[in-house]
Amino acid sequence: MEYESPSQSPTLTQDQRLKLLYPMVNEEETPLPRCWSTKDKYNYIGLSQSNLRVHYKGHGKTHKDASSVRATHPIPASCGLYYFEVKIISKGRDGYMGVGLSAQGVNMNRLPGWDKHSYGYHGDDGHSFCSSGTGQAYGPTFTTGDVIGCGINLIDGSCFYTKNGHHLGIAFQDLPSGLYPTVGLQTPGEVIDANFGQEPFKFDIEGEMREL
Repeated sequence: MEYESPSQSPTLTQDQRLKLLYPMVNEEETPLPRCWSTKDKYNYIGLSQSNLRVHYKGHGKTHKDASSVRATHPIPASCGLYYFEVKIISKGRDGYMGVGLSAQGVNMNRLPGWDKHSYGYHGDDGHSFCSSGTGQAYGPTFTTGDVIGCGINLIDGSCFYTKNGHHLGIAFQDLPSGLYPTVGLQTPGEVIDANFGQEPFKFDIEGEMREL
């Protein structure tokens, strides 16, 4: 089986895939995100499956019940272009799920995008949120079974998303450095799985890198 991009081969280990995608990163100095943090999260977030699965365990009555979790490490600037994906295992009651990026110290009792230095794409309305509680029309909604990807260009500070392998266009510009992959949930039954390169990505991020 020939793959368009070597990183799409399912036989690669996570180490091999990350090395292919981010050859300039020295993980001894700047480790790549590989799972969600057990400490850097709000208490309505539960983690399982090697801290890759996130589930919501709060009441989900209002936006005050929103909960987010950050990855263990910020995205190294030396990646050039960084990318991760999440699979929606269940949209739960309302599918109020956000996928994105945030800086260290941003309040986790919120969905990504609602606060300064926080950026998110939300499943229930397809809007992008750029450090604001008011979203902008951006892409399609997403729900159970969908795979949502988030990419950040560390050179120009732009961020894009993908849905089921399709590029949705630029969502944000002029992002700061030192951001963490972040997801947020808000209603009971919501479950998502992260892919930090332990499996092939749905979207051909290598093809995207070649075009830079």
